[in-house]
Amino acid sequence: MKRNNMKSKNKDLDKWHIKLRCPYERVFAHERKRTRYMGVVKNQFSAFMQAICFNLKRLIILKEELCTN
Repeated sequence: MKRNNMKSKNKDLDKWHIKLRCPYERVFAHERKRTRYMGVVKNQFSAFMQAICFNLKRLIILKEELCTN
């Protein structure tokens, strides 16, 4: 995506990119950039558990939205 002051900016293409990226941006925004543990196995397990927690929290929010509608 290009900045607003660029001449070759295509707003329709940017809107398309935003709609495509929006569902996934939130997931990666909550991810830590550095590792906490030494070793691949411990870090993989930590990332796996964080993903499970994120998905469970999101499931609760989605379930509440479905029940209210």
